[in-house]
Amino acid sequence: MLEQLFGLSNYRYNPHAIPVMVVSILIFSIGLFILFQAKKLIKNVAFFLLCASLSLWLFTTGFVYFSDNPQTALLWYKYFTFFGVVSIMPSAYLFSVASSGRLKEQRNFVIGVFLLSYIFYLLALTTDKFITSPELYFWGYYPHYKPLNLFFLFFYLTLFVAIQANLWLAYKREKIAIKKTQVLTIIIGFMIGFIASVDYIAKVWTVPIYPFGFAPMFIFTSLLAYSIIRHKAFDIETVIHKTALWILSFSFIIIPIFFIYRWFFPYIRKTTTLQFGFWMVSFLSLVFYIRVIQPRIDHFFQRRKYNLEDISSRFVEDLIHLKGINKLSQRIEDAIAETLYPQRIDIFIYNEDKRNYKLVNLVDKSKEVVELEGENSFLQWLSKNDKIAYRKFIDIDPAYAPVREKAKDYFGLTEAIVAIPLVLNEKLLGIINLGKKASLRRYSAADFHFLTTLKNQSSIAISNSLLYENIEEQVRQRTQKLVEVQKQLIQAEKLATVGTLAGGVAHEINNPLTAILTNVQMLLTTANSFDTDSKESLELIEEASKRCRTIVQKLMTYAKKPLESSEVSEIDLLNVVKKVVSFLGYQLEQENIEIISEVKENAYPVYGNHNELEQIVTNIVLNARDAIKRIKKSGAIYISLSKSGDWIKIKIKDEGVGMPKKVIPRIFDPFFTTKEVGKGVGLGLSICQAIVEKHNGLIKVQSEPDKGSIFTVQLPMYAGGSKGGLKNGKEYFGD
Repeated sequence: MLEQLFGLSNYRYNPHAIPVMVVSILIFSIGLFILFQAKKLIKNVAFFLLCASLSLWLFTTGFVYFSDNPQTALLWYKYFTFFGVVSIMPSAYLFSVASSGRLKEQRNFVIGVFLLSYIFYLLALTTDKFITSPELYFWGYYPHYKPLNLFFLFFYLTLFVAIQANLWLAYKREKIAIKKTQVLTIIIGFMIGFIASVDYIAKVWTVPIYPFGFAPMFIFTSLLAYSIIRHKAFDIETVIHKTALWILSFSFIIIPIFFIYRWFFPYIRKTTTLQFGFWMVSFLSLVFYIRVIQPRIDHFFQRRKYNLEDISSRFVEDLIHLKGINKLSQRIEDAIAETLYPQRIDIFIYNEDKRNYKLVNLVDKSKEVVELEGENSFLQWLSKNDKIAYRKFIDIDPAYAPVREKAKDYFGLTEAIVAIPLVLNEKLLGIINLGKKASLRRYSAADFHFLTTLKNQSSIAISNSLLYENIEEQVRQRTQKLVEVQKQLIQAEKLATVGTLAGGVAHEINNPLTAILTNVQMLLTTANSFDTDSKESLELIEEASKRCRTIVQKLMTYAKKPLESSEVSEIDLLNVVKKVVSFLGYQLEQENIEIISEVKENAYPVYGNHNELEQIVTNIVLNARDAIKRIKKSGAIYISLSKSGDWIKIKIKDEGVGMPKKVIPRIFDPFFTTKEVGKGVGLGLSICQAIVEKHNGLIKVQSEPDKGSIFTVQLPMYAGGSKGGLKNGKEYFGD
């Protein structure tokens, strides 16, 4: 047997064997390609077994054609070719069961189908009741089936019907449109593959019908492969088209050689020179095809890939020179538009302030969706997984199981087909949504490869752009703040100057005021010589003069510079509060604001500087007035004093506008103010805090919007003989 199979004298050149063997190699390659996409999927394994069976059938059929005698042809067919033939239908049945999701139900039946098929194979090997000596046709030797082999053909036909029934039931039960299309493609593929059964005509009856079954089988396997992976974005269309063109172009080389050899065989065979020349021409033609034609075919089908790579390269170069988000988003949009031609491109960038995603390339004002919620669960899933989402994969890819419904809602809301997350360091900076292509073609593997490159580069560029804009904004804010601080410092200096001037003016007014009061009082000593009206006028002048003197005295006290004062002593806070209430009471009364003192008569001794402590209460009361006036025309300010252990507390409560929680930590910052521009310098509370801390005390605030504020100043009580908790009082205030 081995001598029969490996004896070179038993073979002859037969060009009919070439296309059959070439197709067998292509089918086996397709099977391997599918298997390597997902080795653990039973459907892919079944498809590989089917391709391997078809490949074995066709490849060994080529050796049957090459055989120069019926004995060699019969050995090849019985031992190898028929093994491939009997394996085709069981593998196809396993594939149909796996595709329809009924493997568990029909597992035993599948095993039975394989066992029965190999029983037919064993019968063909051990008896001569199945396959007889091959017939010689114009294409070469071909086997002839005996009547018992009709049982195998019936079994073959029965399995085909069962396969179609499985697939049809799966098609009817399937609810998801994309999977329904997938099953329908497989059904059509099996129908085309069944055309290969025409090969049996020449096996059963001695009729010279050329066995062209290899052609529909190639189409059959290509369709099945396409149905498996078209939903995984593999570019099987290019593989099929490229292979078809390869076969077509190759036929322009091999067919002329075949006919030259067939027609001129008697002449070529006569001399060694002609035989050598013929084979040399054939060899050079093959080399020419491989070196010249084949690369051009490859380049034709890879041209788009090269174009995409060139666009990607230019896109990366452009990103280096783009900084603003608007320019960057426009460049991203242009790069996608000039390559993929989607009907719609929406670019959303994360807005840190509003915690959402804002559409930045808004040109069409009719677009309904211009913002996306930052808490969207599908966007959060994209941020974690960092993968391009394809709408057609949602129903069939198990990775989308946790967010399948949310993903459908997202794509329905945005009318997108592809969602490209821009993720960097597990943070979703933005997202690009693409609509359908203008050509209505699906997005291919090359498209997704291009989008992945664009996604990675864009994420880095957008991150840098956001950082750049953030730095610019911070610089702008700092510059503006410095300008404001400079203005406030100038204003503060003006206030200090005004305070000094006020002290001088008060001193100048005090002298003539003393003269007026003295003369009035002297006149009143001789009031008996005046009539009643004149006496009343003098008394009014005296009262007004005394009031002016009091105001001037308070103004001079307030105008003193506290930090220049070194006077520290025991001070009763009750007197401080009374003095402030007396000084501000009349002014606030004119503004319909009442100061209500809830202070019990008692001693509240502290150790410190009287002017500074008075300034604390004055600043807080004036701030309380402003807070009330912001929301109503009248109100009340409550002042209380209390003792708590070794501490004395001053509480000042108002009915004003209040403050939100986020503002409270900043109110003691220098130059921070919640008042309108021009109505507040932002130094009052900062000075108050500095004075309180210098007195080793604490200042706190409680506030809620529209519910007013409570300021609490806590100072150490003076115990007599000590500094009342003041550390190094002399050092602190100076000698």
